[in-house]
Amino acid sequence: MSIPTLASLLIQETKAAIYAKGLALANALGLPVSSWQAGDPTRSMFHLEAETLSGLEAVVAGYIASGFLDYATGSWLKICAKQFFNVDVPDATFATADVVLTNNGGGYYPDIIPGDLTAKSTTSGKTFRNVTGGTLASGPATTLTLTFVADDAGSASSAGAGEIDDLVTGLLGVTCSNPVAAVGVDEQDEATTRTQCRDKLGSFSPNGPKEAYSYVARNADLTGTSAVTRVRVYSDSDTGDVTVYLAGSSGGVSAPVLALVEAAILQWATPLCITPTVLSASNVSVPVTYTLWVYKSCNKTAAEVAADVQVALEALFAARPIGGDFANVGDVTGKLYTSLLESTIESAVPQSFRVSVTVPAIDTALGLGDVAVLGTVTPTVSIVVDP
Repeated sequence: MSIPTLASLLIQETKAAIYAKGLALANALGLPVSSWQAGDPTRSMFHLEAETLSGLEAVVAGYIASGFLDYATGSWLKICAKQFFNVDVPDATFATADVVLTNNGGGYYPDIIPGDLTAKSTTSGKTFRNVTGGTLASGPATTLTLTFVADDAGSASSAGAGEIDDLVTGLLGVTCSNPVAAVGVDEQDEATTRTQCRDKLGSFSPNGPKEAYSYVARNADLTGTSAVTRVRVYSDSDTGDVTVYLAGSSGGVSAPVLALVEAAILQWATPLCITPTVLSASNVSVPVTYTLWVYKSCNKTAAEVAADVQVALEALFAARPIGGDFANVGDVTGKLYTSLLESTIESAVPQSFRVSVTVPAIDTALGLGDVAVLGTVTPTVSIVVDP
């Protein structure tokens, strides 16, 4: 007798299947099923019952799956993470970037306070508001760098380098641009939640496994910040030193975030005789120049295709591990592989059939504490008539 898999037992019956079984049962009891016409009260009652039971099926199947980390999904996974592992799933984040204001005229703008300015990406139409302030001296060519945060959470408000290019708030003669991409992240994907739950188990050990450092660094309840989304831990068993690198969705973290995480790691994840060093990952800006060939059946303009690719690339860079991807067991340093860029670009639009990435021309080598961030994207999209 074969042992059934858990997945095969978590079956949710559809409304159509429940309705069909109801009619079959009625027919077996001798009821005149074939005479029931559309709109017949009895047939309508069967439809209502099937609708009700299918909704209950979804609740029952989800509830059972919530007891198993690998099978729970959606809200049930959040319940599983919280109740079994005491892990809170982070909400979507707001895209954040430093925006350089350039005064090309003679105006003087003192005492700019947080919330005064609104900037926009003309590519996506999404707006951003300043959360830091300062004084912009009279020009020409004087600059002030402020931090702007998207008005809407999630990846839809992400903006590539240079895409926050329109200062909605009128400052005469002032232009704006963001040197580094602003990346918003959708609610944490389920694979990351499962990893975080398993990392939690490592935090219970008094011997300090690397998962303990990773868990604490990502735990906003312990650190007081949700800015850390990526962690990489390196150890030196001969000296007892542990180096922990941190990054957020947009790259390396700020000094205040670093201080918060370091304090939490010292308190919650450091065993005796171990010296942890907590560092921000160093940003390695990677510009991307590509040509993509897409069939006309995609029903999109070249600009719309390029926008889809931009979103896909931003999500890719936000998820790349610190130190790059290690292609072989035993590798000491990793890379950002051009083949991964190519596959990401091509998969952004199902009707694409060819892609050529010319920048970067080769795989980008990364040091242990480096993190790849998306630089300026230069797209060329060729729309081709379907064969």
